[in-house]
Amino acid sequence: MFSAMLNSLGIDMGSSQVRIYQRDKVILEEASTAAVDNISGQILGFGTEALIRYHKEPENNTLEWPIKNGVIADYDMTKAMLRFFINKSLHRSVSRPNVTVAIPVEISSVTRHALVDALFHGGVQSVYLIPSPAAAALGAGKDLTVPSATMSLVIGRDVSNLGVYGCGGIVVQEGMSFGGHDIDIGICRHILDRYSMMIGLTQAETLKSEVLSLTSNDSDRSFTVRGRRIGDGVEVVVELSADEMSTVMQHIMQPVVHLIRQAMRRCTPEMADDFLKNGLLLSGGSALLDGLRDWLSMELGIPVSIPEDPDSVVAKGCYAACLMEKEHSLLIENGNKYFGGATL
Repeated sequence: MFSAMLNSLGIDMGSSQVRIYQRDKVILEEASTAAVDNISGQILGFGTEALIRYHKEPENNTLEWPIKNGVIADYDMTKAMLRFFINKSLHRSVSRPNVTVAIPVEISSVTRHALVDALFHGGVQSVYLIPSPAAAALGAGKDLTVPSATMSLVIGRDVSNLGVYGCGGIVVQEGMSFGGHDIDIGICRHILDRYSMMIGLTQAETLKSEVLSLTSNDSDRSFTVRGRRIGDGVEVVVELSADEMSTVMQHIMQPVVHLIRQAMRRCTPEMADDFLKNGLLLSGGSALLDGLRDWLSMELGIPVSIPEDPDSVVAKGCYAACLMEKEHSLLIENGNKYFGGATL
């Protein structure tokens, strides 16, 4: 068991961040991006190194994001990036690790093959696949082998994944292309339509994480936003009320409510008591959005909980799955069957 702990990795390979978990901590957390030379097309670095190179010479380099909507968009770049991150996390250890990686709930066998192939060429010994909501539940300490149903929602940058699990198996799984990036776009679109002013996605993300709330308790609170007027390009400042933006945020998050209700409708009536008792486990980068937990609880009529580390709970659950493969054989898939080539 101790040998397995030392030679196992849990990987959450997201569209914006790659997290690698081992034993009791995240050993690597970096942006899933690569810096590419504009002239030669050569890859100059990955993760933090890529961001540093880009900000030093933004006119000569481009940031590429090889993972989009939770799946591989550029196979060769992803393969090189995984090799770099795995070697970095293990400090170039001679041993090849066993890896459990989280995958979106709606992913084709072709995409699974590309992911597994990239991991094997990245230097791993064996690959196991687990749905990201199941990994989040395991990482939060949930027992998925009991008859009582557990519902888990992961809101990532580009995708949201929901799963209901019980008796060690899958009851229902649903996914959609909606995440934190879509929330930022929704904020920008509202300000553009209402005030004819453009703001950047970075500013929208800052507003989302630091200012906005889905349950505004202070109707008199307001804040200012600086942007560029569409008509003449002049820089202007507008004042936004907390109540107005709370309503906007609730409208933007409606697809998440629809996803959850759609999954609950597919469950048996007997599970209603489980949902009232166990509630919804909410994780992912957007889980800490102010007021989201309370608003979802009011909309759905069930309790909503957030784990202590919502960002890294998926990677933690992947690592836990490495050590509990036999107990969760209906949730964990052996990825070796998708590999059809020799490792490099």
